Amino acid sequence: MKKDNANKLDTKDKENNMSEVIGENTFLKLRKQKEQMKAELEQVKIQRDIALRKQKKLEDAVKELRKIIEQR
Repeated sequence: MKKDNANKLDTKDKENNMSEVIGENTFLKLRKQKEQMKAELEQVKIQRDIALRKQKKLEDAVKELRKIIEQR
């Protein structure tokens, strides 16, 4: 009987340790995903800013062309 109880306790300890390791791996993966998403978000923000600057330049060019056309 004592061996059976000892085996059950050993099995439970192993299961608990495995779930802790699995949990740690999950949190590590989630942390890495979060870091990757932050990096991707920064890239998107940079691309957005570049696109907005280009749009502003185009709008200014269109305004200048309209002025030139209206003067003629």
